[in-house]
Amino acid sequence: MFAKLSYEYLLSCFPIDRYPDIKPAQYSALQAIAETRGSALLELPTGTGKTAVGYTFLKALDQLRLGPLFYIVPTKALVDQVATMHPDLQVTYGRHEYDCLYYQPEKFKADEIPCLTLTDCPYRVDQETGETFGVGVAPCPYYLAKYHAKQSKIVVCTASFYLFTQLFSREFDLPAGLVIDEAHQMANVMRNALSYEITDWNLRRSIDLLVKLGAEEESWELEQFLKTMVQILRKKPQSTLTILSDEEIWELMNYVSQIDADSIRKKIGQAISSGLLDPFADRDFLKQLESITLNLKRYVRSLDYSTETEHRNPLNYVTYAYSEKEVMADNQRVQYRLIIRAYYVAPLVKKLLAPQTVAYSATIGDPGTFSYETGIKLPFISLPGTFPTDNTRVLMPNDTPNLATRVKIRQEPTKVLRRIAQTCHDLQSKQIRALVVVVSNREKNRFVSLCQEEAVDVISYDETMTPRQAVNRFKSGEGSVLVGTTANYGEGLDLPEETVPVIFFLRPGYPNPRDPVVQFEERRFGNQRWQVWNWRVMIEALQVRGRNVRSADDRGVTIFISQQFRRFLYGSLPTWLKPAYRSELTLNQCREEVIDLIS
Repeated sequence: MFAKLSYEYLLSCFPIDRYPDIKPAQYSALQAIAETRGSALLELPTGTGKTAVGYTFLKALDQLRLGPLFYIVPTKALVDQVATMHPDLQVTYGRHEYDCLYYQPEKFKADEIPCLTLTDCPYRVDQETGETFGVGVAPCPYYLAKYHAKQSKIVVCTASFYLFTQLFSREFDLPAGLVIDEAHQMANVMRNALSYEITDWNLRRSIDLLVKLGAEEESWELEQFLKTMVQILRKKPQSTLTILSDEEIWELMNYVSQIDADSIRKKIGQAISSGLLDPFADRDFLKQLESITLNLKRYVRSLDYSTETEHRNPLNYVTYAYSEKEVMADNQRVQYRLIIRAYYVAPLVKKLLAPQTVAYSATIGDPGTFSYETGIKLPFISLPGTFPTDNTRVLMPNDTPNLATRVKIRQEPTKVLRRIAQTCHDLQSKQIRALVVVVSNREKNRFVSLCQEEAVDVISYDETMTPRQAVNRFKSGEGSVLVGTTANYGEGLDLPEETVPVIFFLRPGYPNPRDPVVQFEERRFGNQRWQVWNWRVMIEALQVRGRNVRSADDRGVTIFISQQFRRFLYGSLPTWLKPAYRSELTLNQCREEVIDLIS
């Protein structure tokens, strides 16, 4: 059902009890939602109160007795953050966040066990009644959470949980209203959730189990698939990701499509009932076989969409291989991996949108490219920032090198990293702390080494410390410089209240031409791939810039080092931020600009 949401009605649903003052940007966002009849793509800068806007929208639909309603975010940490701000929402995570009770006292997460195979599990919760299958036992935390979610008016969950419940299990009705927070991440969330890995080691274990079950026909078909996979992968370079040809993919698909997954599941159930298989002793085997049988249809469809036809380019998946000797716990070796990775997820995302959907992010950029990448095509409104532009600077030095692979001189990356370390040393003497964001772990390790040479008090993650632990130690006051890659510190990291007044961003993360996904994009798009690649690095740059200015009172500077940024940085800035851009200063002058602003 479609609801008419007026501006006045939306304002009446705003949670005044939690936010006594409505910010100007929130007024504008609610006005935009009303004008677009409840479906909008909003570019809302950091600190504008996005969560309250999304909550208001869903609360308005809830009061009209519409549902179900979902608020989805990329990560569990953001689920917790939204739930803390709005405790009346029902929280639901993915299976990997819940403990399994079937194998206690051993501890396993729900996604580590063959859950669907354990038909006698007394802890499972009836999704109609909320009662456990067994009498007087504790309910399964995962199934109980799902039951509560189905009874709730508004659910906050991860995007991957929403994807699986809507696309595969179809346990929830398509929602009447949907909020997508951090919408720029939607494509990557979908790609990660819809990617599969098959190894020869796991296939061999599954074949052995099928033989034990007496499933001769199914074991023979899986054996043929394994033999074909090994024959193909033996011809590929070892320890190198290699994209498969269409002919190789069709050859694999010929065998996997013949395997009867329903027959395998039936024989597993019979073997457990007869005592041939022990749910405890054979847990690992059952989990592997369950995974393969559940994914067989997805494998076939994925392989099909990896290939090119006379009517279309390869669409939805990229299939590639990797071989490497690896000794496993039982002294067997995983030598070959087949990886099927989702790529063009826009049509799937589009299917999951509600009749009234509000999606937002601080970084949308070009709405056309955003729509192509994510599948979210809604009326677009970019709202201005509410922070004083005088409190921030976006600096593009004029005397730093171009670090693009095709033009850079061999020693330039190390030289400019040393210059950054020396600048950090000068800032350290003024008690000004910094975040340095690089692309690769090699650059990170090199910078840490240079900081030690330049007497800079640097902190970073390594084999003994996780990225989160490094951040927590830095926030507690340890170190004057924090360094990490864009994968860990490019977004999702909040360093407010001038924890790090200055950020150095080394270079944009353009893709590696040897990456099979990049090769797939070249086949699919030709020269048009640059439009997508440039959009991605623009979003990356804007996300890095937003790490240290989180409120109207924060002051912060971001210095973009490689001259690659000069081509697109100014154009990618939202209109309200353009006055903060400076491109005529040397790196030393940028340092003085930082000191003047912060001091």
